[in-house]
Amino acid sequence: MNFPIYFFCFFSFISLFFQGSASASVVMTNTRIIYPNNVQETTVQLTNNDMSPNVVQVWTDNGDAQSTPDTANGPFLALPAIFKIEPKRGQLIRLIYTGGELPKDRESIFYFNFLQVPSLPKSDRDENKMVLMLKNRIKVFYRPVEMPFSSDDIHKHISFSVKYAANGLVVEVDNSSSFYASLIDAKIISGKQELIVPLDMVEPKSNMSIEVRNENFVLTYPMTVEFILVNDFGGHVRNTYIIDKPDN
Repeated sequence: MNFPIYFFCFFSFISLFFQGSASASVVMTNTRIIYPNNVQETTVQLTNNDMSPNVVQVWTDNGDAQSTPDTANGPFLALPAIFKIEPKRGQLIRLIYTGGELPKDRESIFYFNFLQVPSLPKSDRDENKMVLMLKNRIKVFYRPVEMPFSSDDIHKHISFSVKYAANGLVVEVDNSSSFYASLIDAKIISGKQELIVPLDMVEPKSNMSIEVRNENFVLTYPMTVEFILVNDFGGHVRNTYIIDKPDN
C-alpha cells in the first residue's frame, strides 16, 4: 500500500496534533470498545465521511493521554496499524489482546487511539503546509465474563451521600459493582433546591468524592439524586437514587 510521503516525514511540514472528534472525518461506529476476556479478538469499525482519502494510524495505551505510536504501551495488537481509507468507505481493525492475566472480578481499562492525517493535493506536497492531524481516544473495557451480573445492572450498585464541608458540600459516589461506571452530571434535589454535581468515571469497587462550592444549599431529607449512566452502546440511561437521613 502506498501512503503519502508526508505521513512518514512530518518534519517537512508545520503540523498540529489535535485530540478531539468535533471536526474529525474518520469516526468510529461506537463510543467505547467492550473486549470480553473469552474472545481471541474483536473488531473496530472506522468510517471515512470525507470526500477525500485519509491515512489513519491506530494504537493502544494504558492510560497515557499523550501517548503516540512510538510510546504505545497498551496490551493489544491492532491490525492493520496504518492504512488509508478511501472517501465514504470503511475499515475494520482487528484488536487482539496480547497482555498477561488480569483480575477476573472486575473490569480493566485501556485506550484505543486513532490518528487521522488528511491527504494533500499533489500540487501542495512539495510546499510547507499546515497539516491538522486529529487524534481520537476511545475507552477499551476488558471485561471478564466471570462477573456475577450484567452491565445493565450497574445502576443498582451506585449510591450517593452528601455532607457539609467548609466551603459547601462533599458528594460521595460509591460504585460497588465490578464495572467502570461512566457517569454524567448528577442533580441532587433537596426540597425545592437543585444542585448540579459534575461527575466522571468511577472505578470498580471504589468511590469518588466531589467538592461542590455552595454554602446556601440545605440538606433536607430524603433527597433525590438524578444521574445518567453511559451504557455499552454509548447511550445515556437516566436513573434515580434516594438519600435518606443518616442514622447519626
